[in-house]
Amino acid sequence: MSKAHRGTGIRKEVNHGRGTCPVCGKTQIKVLYDQDVDGKKVKVCKVCKAALKNKAQKEARLAKKAAAAEAPAEAPAETPAEA
Repeated sequence: MSKAHRGTGIRKEVNHGRGTCPVCGKTQIKVLYDQDVDGKKVKVCKVCKAALKNKAQKEARLAKKAAAAEAPAEAPAETPAEA
């Protein structure tokens, strides 16, 4: 079967979704993904989208580790001795 509808969403975009990525500066690359960069919502390329996502995940992991290290470790509850 043919793939007649592949890329129809891109065809409706200006220049078929191609332009300059504001993050990496590559020209004539597909800029299809909305991302928040410096408080603005911009369209970025696929590579920059993945890089921003990986950076956010890494920061979240570091923050989680820092929060766990900052909180004091709770001592296990002692059971009363049977007489």
